[in-house]
Amino acid sequence: MNEKIPQLEPWVGKEELENLKKVIEGKWLTEGPFSAEFLKLVQEFTGAKYAVLANNGTLALYLGLLALGIKEGDEVIVSDFSFNASASTIVFAGAKPVFADVERGILNINPGLIEKAITDKTRAIMPVHVYGQSADMDPILKIAKKHNLKIIEDAAQGYGVFYKGKHTGTIGDVGMISFFADKTVTTGEGAVILTNDEKRYEKLRYLRNQGRLHSGTFIHPELGMNFRMTDLQCAVGVAQLKKFEEIKKIKSRNLDLYKILLKDDSEIEFIEEKTSYSNIVPFRANIRVRKDLEGLLNFLEDNGIQTRRFFYPLHRQPCFGKWKYEDVLFPESNRAYDEGLSLPVYCSLTHAQIEYICKKIREFHHV
Repeated sequence: MNEKIPQLEPWVGKEELENLKKVIEGKWLTEGPFSAEFLKLVQEFTGAKYAVLANNGTLALYLGLLALGIKEGDEVIVSDFSFNASASTIVFAGAKPVFADVERGILNINPGLIEKAITDKTRAIMPVHVYGQSADMDPILKIAKKHNLKIIEDAAQGYGVFYKGKHTGTIGDVGMISFFADKTVTTGEGAVILTNDEKRYEKLRYLRNQGRLHSGTFIHPELGMNFRMTDLQCAVGVAQLKKFEEIKKIKSRNLDLYKILLKDDSEIEFIEEKTSYSNIVPFRANIRVRKDLEGLLNFLEDNGIQTRRFFYPLHRQPCFGKWKYEDVLFPESNRAYDEGLSLPVYCSLTHAQIEYICKKIREFHHV
């Protein structure tokens, strides 16, 4: 196979182009008709009472933290296994990120470790729903209620993921879903913040729109910033949302094919799926490699297959170094980085390409 197989390729086509043409012809490029439709479709699908748009997932998390009143001197407990933005937004809000290790099987935050991390400065918990399945929310909700803490869900990878019938991002006080280019549905850049609390919704509206509820006025009752999206982005998003079921079906089929083709390779294992409380919307085909991950990564790259490691543990990130977290407290997120490899499952990936990827993995392992 001569062509390079990328890690990601957004599934966009004529539907997105048709919607973009309507925006250009209508000459309403800022938030407008498509933004309203996009938000309505997200609310209907997720069941959230209220929702607002944001520029991207990082700013959406930041906006959610501000709406919860997180401030300087506070602490927020967050999963150690996540993209950097989960913790950096806490820092930008003025608070300290306090990391909790993850469960070995699914790599979501371990509820049994949250309570040990609570101090008199703790104000919120940020569970992160990684790799297309939900964290175990019931025990997290119980802990939050016991200690009077807020919950902000990082459901960046969680569109279409439900926990016991409730969509991720709607279970806590506020939640965020990202629509970045590598997400299940995409607007290129963009996100949504969800809440079921009317007062918090009003606070979000002020914060995201320069301290006013409506654009076009120059009176600003509160302080705020510009967290708005554009109708161009939402036009793409509307087309994507309407294709979601097909996207989920194709990505699930691709993941199943990996499992079939790699079932005899004893050097790897797939990430566990907790179907007792969460459905699965594949984000990648995520595997653990028992030995020589670095060798396999290089071998795949040499054979035209773009690779992606798992997240680097947040407690080891140089940007959070001033807090001097104890490495020994995070064996599972450390192990995940040492062993983890993400393989592509995007919709335009062909069966022949998946077969080639698996062939090369088996070849490396002499299967």
